[in-house]
Amino acid sequence: MSFYILLDTDEGEMQINASQILYSEVDTSSEAKIHLGDGSHHLAVAGTNLTDGFADAINVALQNAAKSSVGQGVVIPVVLPSGVSVQSLTVTLLP
Repeated sequence: MSFYILLDTDEGEMQINASQILYSEVDTSSEAKIHLGDGSHHLAVAGTNLTDGFADAINVALQNAAKSSVGQGVVIPVVLPSGVSVQSLTVTLLP
């Protein structure tokens, strides 16, 4: 059974397969990446105040997904800290 994390964005709710996430990193307060699959692509994240806990929030959601069982549900919300917001996600190939 696949587990997904749920990320609220200005474009709507986005579900990301937790087993496909390698790691997340924050580049600037407005740009971050969620690295996927075999490392050849990532989700480019545009947002606000991302340095204030975005990567940690993704990691907590992944940890909660790993602890979940089928009876507890398969979609785990990402709880962003106050002041952190995501405008959009874009799939991008790494150079």
